[in-house]
Amino acid sequence: MLKNYYFPVITAVSLFPLIAGLASIPFLVWNYRKYKGISIMRATVIFSFIFYMMCAFFLTLLPLPTIEEVLKRQPVPFNNQLFNNILYAMNNSGFVSSDTSTWFCLTNWITLFTSAMFFQIVANIVMQVPLGFYLRYYFRVTWKKAIGIGFLVSLFYEMTQLSGVWGIYPYAFRCPDIDDLMNNTLGCMIGFWVAPLFMNYLPTVEDMDEVAAKRGSKMEIVRAFCAFSVDWIICNIINISVNYVVSHCFKDLTGNEVFAENIIKLILLTVYFVVLPKIWKKQTIGNALVNIKIVSDKEENSDVSVRDLLYRNIIMYFFEPMMVIISFVLITATATAYSEQGSTSFQRYILTCACIIYFPAVFAVLMNSIAKKHGLPHNTWTKTHIELDDNM
Repeated sequence: MLKNYYFPVITAVSLFPLIAGLASIPFLVWNYRKYKGISIMRATVIFSFIFYMMCAFFLTLLPLPTIEEVLKRQPVPFNNQLFNNILYAMNNSGFVSSDTSTWFCLTNWITLFTSAMFFQIVANIVMQVPLGFYLRYYFRVTWKKAIGIGFLVSLFYEMTQLSGVWGIYPYAFRCPDIDDLMNNTLGCMIGFWVAPLFMNYLPTVEDMDEVAAKRGSKMEIVRAFCAFSVDWIICNIINISVNYVVSHCFKDLTGNEVFAENIIKLILLTVYFVVLPKIWKKQTIGNALVNIKIVSDKEENSDVSVRDLLYRNIIMYFFEPMMVIISFVLITATATAYSEQGSTSFQRYILTCACIIYFPAVFAVLMNSIAKKHGLPHNTWTKTHIELDDNM
């Protein structure tokens, strides 16, 4: 019976890194805006909750059949009779309501507890026990809200099945069941009731807030990376938007589309990375979201010049990524040259020499930057750095 649950859980495990990666930047921004810092325990709780919800949802949905397979089946009827599942399991185990002797037969009980239907009932209860725990431990909801949330989450699962995954399939391919609503909600409340048994051994939400506040008083690399990531996303949005506008609105610029695209991108990026920080609190949007600002190393003046902003962003968003890309390409090409028989000795010699020259040079540049100001070249070479914005 357990083998039916392997595929949904394995799917959740496989997709979780992608979902966590997509959610990490919004999560970091939310923490820096609300709690001023990051708590590792809060991150663990939130991402474990996301993983649990993925597993629960996939358990109710996967594996998905093809539409052709569904069309060959009869529509699955909706079970709207409460306690129908347990009565079905008991009847098939030998229990007879009019014969009390069947209730004292050990064989009947063994048959009931080992039946697939009883296992399904227990599984539906257990599936939402973690939800009740999270609701009480982290989200701090009342028992009334826990009942409502548990019921609504279960209703979403059942409606997904009943609607044929919201219209993707012509009709339901799994049996929607009112008993599942009851069992899921019961499981949520069990998790809510047993949560205090474990909460004494876990940090409280107040502890997480305290840790986040302490870490938020220091400038961390995670905060800088979060700002960088937001700005990088905005760069890509600008790039995609300009490509779309030029290709759809300036089709008559035969032979000049690429030139027009690059000029427009250059102007917009200059406005975003140079003009905006100069006129707006020394911040880009990414900096503002995590409460940091760009300042000069000059003691007499913390204002950053337009030239320094221009150089800083060219180094940070062009030269430093190019160093990483070239490193990756060199390593890959060298490994390929030595592993493939078709490569010549001259190719291996050239690539080896390139690695011997390039990597020590990059290492020297990085070590020099770190030794001078504990930062990367975009800080050291432009004599700028980022620091917390105390006004936020």
